[in-house]
Amino acid sequence: MAAKNYFVRAIRHMYRRSSKLRVSLRKSTEQLTPPAAEQLPLVIVPHSRRQRIINWLERSRFWPVVTALLLTLLVWWQVTEARIVPSFMLPSPGAVWVAYAQLAHSGSLWKHIGATLSEALLGFAVAFVLGVTLGYLLSRSALLSRVLGPYIAATQAMPMLALAPLLVVWFGLGLSSKVIICALIVFFPILVNTTVGLRSVDKDLVDASYTMGAGRWQALRYVEIPLALRTLLGGIRMGLTLSLTGAIIGEFVASDSGLGFLMTVARTNFDSAMLFAAAITMTSLAIFAYVGVGWIEYWLIDWD
Repeated sequence: MAAKNYFVRAIRHMYRRSSKLRVSLRKSTEQLTPPAAEQLPLVIVPHSRRQRIINWLERSRFWPVVTALLLTLLVWWQVTEARIVPSFMLPSPGAVWVAYAQLAHSGSLWKHIGATLSEALLGFAVAFVLGVTLGYLLSRSALLSRVLGPYIAATQAMPMLALAPLLVVWFGLGLSSKVIICALIVFFPILVNTTVGLRSVDKDLVDASYTMGAGRWQALRYVEIPLALRTLLGGIRMGLTLSLTGAIIGEFVASDSGLGFLMTVARTNFDSAMLFAAAITMTSLAIFAYVGVGWIEYWLIDWD
């Protein structure tokens, strides 16, 4: 009985001590934390002007490109004005603009741009059809990939500048030889991206579509192509820019129109301003093609 009473008193003593400890902790906390009325207001320190400019440049996509272009033109103009480089090697921006104006006024600029674009787009279309078709077959058959893979890689080892004159001899000086040159250059990236993109699709998702009653064409259209679309568009983006390069190579070899022909004439006449005008035009077309496919990719994949 005495032991029981001692045990009860010990428990009561421990409870009182714990209660006193909780009260003391509450008081100390109230002393450390002032009331809401006495708390200082939250002050938001504004960013510095430099940090705001950096944040704006990181969010913007258009103005950094324009700024870099303007800085390049400024440096180019200063170098030519100071005559650091001879004018026959680096013409001034004003001279290039005059060459542009002359070509546009005579109408020959649009003629050459149209010829180059027609060759590039036709070559790209041929390469796209062949590359996507063969890429689909290679992604389905490992045996076909092992058999044709070495020959496809061997065709890319041949320099196109050495092969282009032979193609001109075989197919003539007209449109056909340039289209074939463009198609040969564009074919490989389209083929590789199609094969890699379709092979990267999760097979479980394809099998799940089969179990839900989808046929092979429906699985390809609604499952495989959407999942491989980013890789396919990467091949298209690369192929469009390379098709312009193929058209220029064909026009260098033998042609009577196109931006490559215009560069050849300017080089023969030592007209560096016209040469720069044609080169800048070709570069601008490649940039527009690259950015255009990027917008299509954003609209099809990234847009919410």
